[in-house]
Amino acid sequence: MQTTHDMIDDAGVQLDLEPGLRVLIGRDGKPPLIDAADARAVRCAIEWQATGRRGTNATLTLGSVAELTARPLPCSGDGPGVLTVTFVATGEFQHFFADLGAGDFYLPDALSALVMAAATPSITGFARTLYQRAKCQELICEVIDRAGRADLVPQSSTASLSLQEMERLMAARQVIATRFDEKLTLSTIGRIAGLNRAKLTQGFREVFGQTVADCLAEHRLSKAAADLTATSRPVSVVGYGAGYLNNASFARAFTKRFGLCPTEFRRAGGRVAAAAA
Repeated sequence: MQTTHDMIDDAGVQLDLEPGLRVLIGRDGKPPLIDAADARAVRCAIEWQATGRRGTNATLTLGSVAELTARPLPCSGDGPGVLTVTFVATGEFQHFFADLGAGDFYLPDALSALVMAAATPSITGFARTLYQRAKCQELICEVIDRAGRADLVPQSSTASLSLQEMERLMAARQVIATRFDEKLTLSTIGRIAGLNRAKLTQGFREVFGQTVADCLAEHRLSKAAADLTATSRPVSVVGYGAGYLNNASFARAFTKRFGLCPTEFRRAGGRVAAAAA
């Protein structure tokens, strides 16, 4: 059942998540920000690009409704379009959102996936709205958590990286996030993203606080940990599926990360993951 505040029309979807917290899902890049100009807002936007290394431009914008309105998104025109999920906060939520800060940030891949799940659910019928609301709640919780940990990357240049190089650095991280199970080298990642070796390694340390190898291992071991607890595949197959060509190197890396070898981790049901993270 839809309430008067849970509306679906040509402009998109509007859902009330909590008293004072509404989410607006727009498919034309122009979500209907109808609240007071001083209300706080969080906008997650994915713009499909006809050209470029990343294919999409994913942006997280924090600020007031007035500030978001002053920074409109590109019109979709005849192109692939722009998708937005915008949270508007009033009342108690307004003050809470104000503490998140303001500005444009790169939308992490994991949050982009949540945006897509919330905006284009495959579920139909009554469960569709429940699913959208759940995904939107998960999305805003992730945003709040990352903002609180200062784990969001601003869309701006740094002392050693231009804005264009920052875009390419984000493309490099996306390569790792989506192709970690392949045999990736610094040369391969840099060539795909358009960065030389020095800029790539320096950028990862400066912006993400980790090396390229650490980022690659993080994705591989997270995938392996999930497969060990959710499947019955042999350990060697799990390691290979995560990008490790040698079972011994997989076991060493996994044990160093989680404190247990893959077999012991599986027997423990992955319960050590949170403590080791």
